[in-house]
Amino acid sequence: MKSEILDWRYGVKGISGYRFNIGRIYLIDIRDRSGNSIKIRLKSIYGVRKKQLAEKYVQIANAIQENFFQDITRDYLHSFHESGETKLLGVTFNQEGVVWDKNRIPIPWLDVGTKSYSTYYSIFSISNPNNYKAFNYINDWNTSVLYGISRSILAEKNILSG
Repeated sequence: MKSEILDWRYGVKGISGYRFNIGRIYLIDIRDRSGNSIKIRLKSIYGVRKKQLAEKYVQIANAIQENFFQDITRDYLHSFHESGETKLLGVTFNQEGVVWDKNRIPIPWLDVGTKSYSTYYSIFSISNPNNYKAFNYINDWNTSVLYGISRSILAEKNILSG
């Protein structure tokens, strides 16, 4: 059931040979509210079916994002608009800005920057780039949801860059 889906993570890992990578594994993990997981693995060794598996991986990941996690992202955004605060992956989004450590002062929205890379996503202070938090798509559950929340809020505030 759609409402039972809770988390997901995805990414590509290399398969190590003696001196170099000999292939890759495309990973997608989906977890429900009971803690049960579905693991999807597509493996290419020595480049065999690499293009087809990469296309299949992208199609599956896009379908999961569109059919399940856009709704979850909207739920977090709704919570943010209703209560003025929402939390995910140790990050708190509130009306003042973003906080990720209990001892930290919120980074004001005008000072919040984001960067998205192929394997991870980071949120940081523009004035102090050493004050950042990075999330790995393959290891951290719901990094894409965090991406959607932060980028949507920044866009709503007309301060989204890049």
